Amino acid sequence: MAEFKRTVEKHIKSAWPFLIAALCIVVFGLIFPLYRIWGILLTAGISVAAFFISKKLIHDRVELVEVAPEYKTGIAELDEALTAADGHIVQLRKLNDRIPNEKITASIDRMVKAGDSILQELSKNPVKARSMRRFLTYYLPTAVKLMESYAMQQDAAVAGENLSEIRTRIENNSETIAKSFETSLDSLYAGEAIDISADITVLNSMVNNGKPEN
Repeated sequence: MAEFKRTVEKHIKSAWPFLIAALCIVVFGLIFPLYRIWGILLTAGISVAAFFISKKLIHDRVELVEVAPEYKTGIAELDEALTAADGHIVQLRKLNDRIPNEKITASIDRMVKAGDSILQELSKNPVKARSMRRFLTYYLPTAVKLMESYAMQQDAAVAGENLSEIRTRIENNSETIAKSFETSLDSLYAGEAIDISADITVLNSMVNNGKPEN
């Protein structure tokens, strides 16, 4: 079963306790005679005390580090498919950061949310994987391809009429793609296989050919 937390806490030790201890050595080394044993011991004692007190008061810095979930369904082929699908979802997240269009980003958010839920359910219930084969091998990677194409076209300095129309068609159909993800998720619980390949095939052909479908 996969661990679906995408981030883990990484504790980074603060350097302040060491700096404070070192400062105490310098300051109290000037006050007490370090050429005498008691002066050395007193300075060292104050520095050690300052170190532990500051260590208690100054907390470690915590950073969230993204980690990939590990799939262990007991079915090697399915584990590979889920790992690949998770990679596609990560790509969608990254593309979302590149695309400023609010309509597209809202649709990608829905795709990611539904996609994560599908992978989580399949990792718990591998028997359902057969009904999601088309989603894993076609809908998801094709959605990534379409969004990559959109991101590349928006980055282009000049866009011809065909590219502009492709971009517009993707914008207009992004909600349909998001809905297909959600429908696929619903089908896991309804026990019904949903086929929306025709919706995505049109957009995929547009990207492959570089021109809109008639």
